[in-house]
Order: sequence, then structure tokens, then C-alpha cells
Amino acid sequence: MTGQGPKTLRTIQALRALAAGAVVVHHVLFMLGHNAGYSLSISSVGASGVDLFFVISGFIMVYTSHDAFGTPRASASFLRRRAIRVVPIYWFYTTVVVLLLAFAPGLFAKTQFDWHHVLSSYLFLLSENSAGQIGTVMQTGWTLCFEVYFYLIFALLLNLPRRAFLGVSGALFAAGIALGAGARPAPWVTVATDPLLFEFYFGAVTAFLFLNGLVLPRLVAAAAVVLGIATIVLTREVDLGVWTRTLCWGLPSAALLLGAISLERAGLKVPRLLVALGDSSYSLYLVHPFVIPAAGKLWSALNLGDHASPAILFAVAFSLALLAGHASYRVIEKPVTRWLLRTWKSPARPADPVITPKLVAANDQP
Repeated sequence: MTGQGPKTLRTIQALRALAAGAVVVHHVLFMLGHNAGYSLSISSVGASGVDLFFVISGFIMVYTSHDAFGTPRASASFLRRRAIRVVPIYWFYTTVVVLLLAFAPGLFAKTQFDWHHVLSSYLFLLSENSAGQIGTVMQTGWTLCFEVYFYLIFALLLNLPRRAFLGVSGALFAAGIALGAGARPAPWVTVATDPLLFEFYFGAVTAFLFLNGLVLPRLVAAAAVVLGIATIVLTREVDLGVWTRTLCWGLPSAALLLGAISLERAGLKVPRLLVALGDSSYSLYLVHPFVIPAAGKLWSALNLGDHASPAILFAVAFSLALLAGHASYRVIEKPVTRWLLRTWKSPARPADPVITPKLVAANDQP
């Protein structure tokens, strides 16, 4: 692979579409009960999309940077690509929420404008809002705090030989979790003490195995996909703590990932629609918290809940979220990303690994 760059994996985009779609389903179901007024039993299984995102992110970082370990200025080049990919659109939607908090506070049930919380959110740091909740002003922004912490660790470890990555990163994650055990650290520190970090590690291990030739036979790969999904679904009602969530959703997500990429190597064709949804999954992840509650409140204001099945609102809200995510990708995310890639020149362009354009866009984000 040296000198040629990693081969594009279209299943990665399909899995990103699956992960984003699961999170949207989770929030649509929540909206049906809390905004639209339906009495429903709400399953939390859709929240596992975040865990799949973390595993995918760990995989992609290793897969696309496999030849960059130990090369000059690799860390700066990596951080440039991550900043271009993640920061602008997150800041855009964070600013939208900040403006709404400042000038339309009646839209929010409990949260109030708080400068400390706002500034922490822009810096990808968890903090406590006026309602006593830990997170960011963006509903889904908390996951990006985990992403950015992983990026910083990854960028640091790019200076080491590739063979040292798994051992050193695993030790760093374990040390952070051990130091946080039994303590009550500040909210922004909790990212470094949360076992969910090991979901990135599961993805990284999967990438190393795959790059070293581990491709599951077709039947075994299909079984890994089925069992991965089945395990997540069957544990949806388990009272998941941070460790049980990491094990019950993180490890099955890694099995699902390895099975899917193995099936692609065996000849599986990924539908273009799933690839397109994967391309826009980051925009979908950020924009859907605006669309879904608005749809629920409008539905309730029109008293449609008395005359229509919740399945209709589910379909409407889910479709609107997908359309809004794709529009955001085409109109905001893609043009801004391309412009920044042209204007912000890489500090390590000669040493950069050759990465296919599709996979540069294939990132993380619960």
C-alpha cells in the first residue's frame, strides 16, 4: 500500500449513513412523545449510532493515515484536514443555536444563554449549562468533544512509529479512565476519563487488522454483520452504564464494521444512495436537531396528533431531516470544505499519504 494510498471503502459511507440514520430515528421517537404529544414507549437503540460513529472514526483515522506515522509534519497535516472537515459547519450551527438562545429564548424550555457554556462549546469542551446538563449548546455536539480529543491524541501519536500506536494509545486511554475512577473531575475533563474512548480504539484495532490482511470469509463476514446488529438490538433495554455500553454497543459495532468491509472485498456492491447519505451524514447529524423538534411542535400546534397516526409524523420528520442534511451538505459543508482545502495549504503536502477524495470526506460523527 505504500505510495498508493488506501483503497476507498464504500461500505464506510454506508455505515456512516446507518449510524446517522439511527441517531435521527432515536431523536424522532423522542420527539413523538415530548413535542408531538403521543404516548409511546421509546426505545434507546438508535443512540447506538453514536457508538458506531466512534468505531468508524477510529478505523478511518488509522486507515487513511497508515503511511503517515513517523513522517515529518504528519501531525500538522492531519490536524489541518480534521479542522477543515469538522470545525466550520459545527461552528456554523453552534452560532445558530447561540443566536436563538440570545434573541429567541422562548424556544427553549430550560436552557438559557450562558457565555461560559457558549465559549466552551466553540472550543469543543463539555460544560454545564443553565439547566444543570453537561454538554454543548448543540444537542449532538457532545460527541464532537470526544472526537476532537481522539484527534489530538492521534495527532500526537503520529510522531511515533506505527507499531507503537495501539500500545501507547491504549495505555493513555486506560490511564485517563483509571485517574477518573471515583473522582468528580470538571465536565471538560470527563472526556478523557470516559470508557467510550475505547470505541475509537476498537475501530483502530480493526483498521490495523484489516491493513495487515485480515479479511473475513464471506459467510463469517455476513454472520459478523448480523450478530453485531442483533447484539445491539437485543441489549437496547439493558440499563447501560458507560462500560456496559462500550462493550454491548462498541464491540458489536466493530464486528459490524469488519464484516461489512470484508463483504466489500468479497465483491459486495454498495448502493449509490447509501454512499450519498454517508457523504451528507455529518451535516445530517448537526442539522436534524433543528428540524425534528420544529416538526413535532408544528404538528402539535395544528392538533394533527388527534387525527393522524404517529407513523405519519415519523415518516415526515425523518424525511425532512434527510432532506435538510443533504441540502446542508450541498450548500454549506461541501463548498466550504473545498474552499478551505484550496486556500489553506498543507504544511506537509510532499509527505502526505495519497488519500482518495471520497475517504477524506468519510469521517466520524456521531
